[in-house]
Amino acid sequence: MITSTATVSLSELASAATTGPPLLPLLLWKTPPGLEMILRQEGIPFETIHEPHPIVLHRGRFVLFDSQSEESARGIPVGVDQVAIDINTLRNGWANDPFAALIDTQAGLCSWTIAGVSLTERVAAFDKGSIRRALLARLREEVTRLGGLWIRLAVFPYPYRAAFNLRLDLDEPIPTDYHRFADARRPLDDCTTHFVSTAAYGLDESVLTDLKHVDTQSHGHFHVVYRDPASNRRNLERAHDCLIAAGFDPVGFAAPEGRWNPGLDAAIERLGYRYSSDFSVGYDDLPFFPWRGDRFSKVLQVPIHPICEGLFLNAGRDDAASIATHLVKVVRARIDQGEPAFVYGHPERRLARFPEVLAALAREIERYDLLWRTTLTEFSHWWAWRGQRRWSVIARGSGRVEVAFEDWSDSYPLTLEIVRGSHVASLPMVRPRGTLQLDGLSFERATARVDLPTPSAVRPPFSLKAAVRSAIDWETITPVEELDDSSPCLLLKKTLRRVRDRWKSKVYIK
Repeated sequence: MITSTATVSLSELASAATTGPPLLPLLLWKTPPGLEMILRQEGIPFETIHEPHPIVLHRGRFVLFDSQSEESARGIPVGVDQVAIDINTLRNGWANDPFAALIDTQAGLCSWTIAGVSLTERVAAFDKGSIRRALLARLREEVTRLGGLWIRLAVFPYPYRAAFNLRLDLDEPIPTDYHRFADARRPLDDCTTHFVSTAAYGLDESVLTDLKHVDTQSHGHFHVVYRDPASNRRNLERAHDCLIAAGFDPVGFAAPEGRWNPGLDAAIERLGYRYSSDFSVGYDDLPFFPWRGDRFSKVLQVPIHPICEGLFLNAGRDDAASIATHLVKVVRARIDQGEPAFVYGHPERRLARFPEVLAALAREIERYDLLWRTTLTEFSHWWAWRGQRRWSVIARGSGRVEVAFEDWSDSYPLTLEIVRGSHVASLPMVRPRGTLQLDGLSFERATARVDLPTPSAVRPPFSLKAAVRSAIDWETITPVEELDDSSPCLLLKKTLRRVRDRWKSKVYIK
């Protein structure tokens, strides 16, 4: 249900009567959590209505509801001078419910064809970034068609127009490789974040000393993610204690092999970490809080591009030029999308032996004047701060709107973006309240985008062996004496590991 079909210009909108509710925030009436997720990513102010109290309803002109939900469609709280928008219309043309896909936390194998080879990785089952962009484009068109304005907080602090980070996962204890890599990394030191497996480097003073000059966070102790929540908790707490003892202050985590599960998230929450970065729950997207079934996680996910140099090597493509070309193309595409250009790799046996890749990335980011060279830790801090802002937009007539922040803070300089179709006007927000003269805005067309390869789902044939391995959470990284045996599955795993180790030792003796 849409209560109006009028289309107005920016000037006509701002010249309207000022007696109605504010143009923003948007009011959400029993809508799916996926909508809240993408509005928070977009930087659009919104409020969730729990009780249709008149004071609450007067805070926004546009009330969003979902006719697919009987609860939402019943008793839509729309008052005088308000407009109701049915977000169910945004589902038209999708094979799956896009709002359900946004909060899905399943992962699956996907394949990309790049540089003539097929690269395979386990990533989020849905490309949530693409879904977000498509849904918000439709909603933005509907809101502006009905007389609203689409004003958002920019993805980056003022005056930045882009951001870059190189994430490094330190998995294996090869100090010579690390130091060789660190020498090539120097031009990028200020925009790297290192996730350290403390079983690999927790006692290596030379590596830990060098890491104190760069952003360093946790990759767990053993390089494995368990299905068992208690095992995850022990693994993360052990790594945390090692890093604290070495003089670090860990607030971030990256799951080995990018693997996320609710038990792992609970362990990260328990430690009070600010963020994690796991491409099995989201990639090539803006940061978001995963949905935990009945609430959003307290741990921010900072997505990265999931294709690293290791996938090329696994596919038999071991030339640095192919790897560098792809990563540079990713950086350009993400910057052209106006989103963070966050890529990742591994020093040991990989980037340490391909310094040309690091040099290519350093040259590429030098091309951009307003690029924020940031760490994932600093970016997560900015993103959490950005998401805490509460503000509104009120039409004041005569081609003007007023923007007002309720909880002004100058921790970061803000940029407001007024979006009209494919054009955007950007303005710094330097005080808690300001008036915009819409007729005088200078709009820019979005930069042409570089298309990236689209992943295809890989559905391997059923394997009983694989099913059993999954059921008992089989892995050979954790030393057998440290495996838990508090449940039948864990006991079976530990027993099989002992049998395997005995068999291997006999083979080696022979």
